[in-house]
Amino acid sequence: MCNWMPKAARTFGLALAVLPALTLAACRPPSAPPMIAAAADSTPPATSSAPTPQRESIEPQWTEVERRQFVGQDLFNHIDGAAEVFLEMGFREVLVRLYSNGQAKLVHEVYEMKDPTAARGIYLRFRGRGTPVAGVSGRNFGNRYQIGAQKDRYFVQITDASGRGESLSTMTRLVNQALAAIPHDGDVPLLDLLPAEGLVPNSEVIVCGPYSLQSVFTLGEGDILQLQGQRCGIAGDYVTEQEDSFTRLIVPYGSAAAAGTAFQHLLHGLDSELQVLRRNEHTAVFREKNGQFGSITARDDKLDIRLHLVRDPGLASQPKVP
Repeated sequence: MCNWMPKAARTFGLALAVLPALTLAACRPPSAPPMIAAAADSTPPATSSAPTPQRESIEPQWTEVERRQFVGQDLFNHIDGAAEVFLEMGFREVLVRLYSNGQAKLVHEVYEMKDPTAARGIYLRFRGRGTPVAGVSGRNFGNRYQIGAQKDRYFVQITDASGRGESLSTMTRLVNQALAAIPHDGDVPLLDLLPAEGLVPNSEVIVCGPYSLQSVFTLGEGDILQLQGQRCGIAGDYVTEQEDSFTRLIVPYGSAAAAGTAFQHLLHGLDSELQVLRRNEHTAVFREKNGQFGSITARDDKLDIRLHLVRDPGLASQPKVP
């Protein structure tokens, strides 16, 4: 991921080969939307506000040998294959520090996003089904090659750039220092939109535009959900007795009128491989390419989208309350 690594290895983390959780669509093929703009309210600050641990708190054998800062669109000069997602979510800047002890190298990255929702979106995307690292405080995942963590509007990542896997204690200490330097942890109300019953643990994904939607489902081209860099949705996998397994995506629009407009836009631009079977003024049912079913419902100020249904859900005259 870092400019100190060979370019071929810089696809969001050296440890892609050894940390499968980080592969979660980090490097999508060229089918991605043609253009991406930074999310609204993502103007980068003039100076870095990334939390920085004190030099004396690092073991004496480790030396900071280089420090770099990447702001806004300059992120493309730092990472390959995931910059579009960061920008779509609301990336502001990243402060990168390289540490060396003469044998191993550690890359310390602190990404500042526009708000806690944006930072949690990045965290969830790359966490996948990854597990916490013993000794790391707070929200984290990883292993001896790479650790990712999130608090408030910051996403922190420590990577063993040497691939030796012998520096876990130092990596753990650096992550904890960075998290401790962040004074508080902001709420992400979006997560509360997914009903808890049947939700598969660690399956949540935050969607803020076309690039992040790709890891969930292809509904259509461009900004098919009318997120416009101003709003995000939340998706998760479910297993229930009534509907077996399926994926649910909920997008709040702030008003019933905006949700209705988004519903019409989605149906008008729905991917050609999705066959609409029936619809009314607030609900549509379609067949997916693989023969499974999906539904789109405009309910109150939200779109409620269900995907990968084994059975045809039918079309009720009024939307059902979950």
